[in-house]
Amino acid sequence: MFIYKPQEDTYVTLRLISRLKEKFNICIDVGAGSCALSDALTRLCRHIVAIDINPYSCSACRGRHDVLCSHGLSAIARADLVVSNPPYLPPEEPPTDWETLAIYDYGLINHILRWTYAYRPRMLILTFSTLGRSDVIEEAVSALGRIVDKEIAHYFFEDIMSIAVEPLRPASGSS
Repeated sequence: MFIYKPQEDTYVTLRLISRLKEKFNICIDVGAGSCALSDALTRLCRHIVAIDINPYSCSACRGRHDVLCSHGLSAIARADLVVSNPPYLPPEEPPTDWETLAIYDYGLINHILRWTYAYRPRMLILTFSTLGRSDVIEEAVSALGRIVDKEIAHYFFEDIMSIAVEPLRPASGSS
C-alpha cells in the first residue's frame, strides 16, 4: 500500500497556501495523496474535494473531506481554487505500481492546465520542479493568467516551485 507522504514539495506548497488570505467556496486538491494539502485548505474553503487515482489515498482521505477517486479533474466542472502538487518528474518507463504513478508525470500536469484554461477557477496553485518540464509549465501559465505569488525552495539538484495563478477571464460580450 503506497500513499505519497509529505515531502519537500508538499512543504513548499503548504507555505504558499499559508499566505492566502482569500476565502473560497469550492476547493479541489488534485493528487491528494495523504491529504495534507486538503487539510491545510480547511481554513480557506467552505467545501473541499480531494481527488486521487490511487484507491489507498482515497481511503486515507475519506471521513476528512469529500473524495473522488478519479484521474485529475475529469469529473469536475467548477471550482474556485484548484491546488495540486502533482507528480512532476518526466516518466522513465510505463507505470508499474502506485509509487511510480505518485512520482512521474504521465500527463496530469497538462490535464490540470487544460482544465484550468477551460473552466477558469479563481485561482490555481501548482507545484513543480526544474527536473520536470518547468519550461513548458511556465509557458503555459503565462498564456493562462498571471502569477500572484510564488514559493521556491532551492536544493543542490533542483528548484521546487509552487505558484499561485489567477487565470485571465475571457472577454465577454464582444461581437
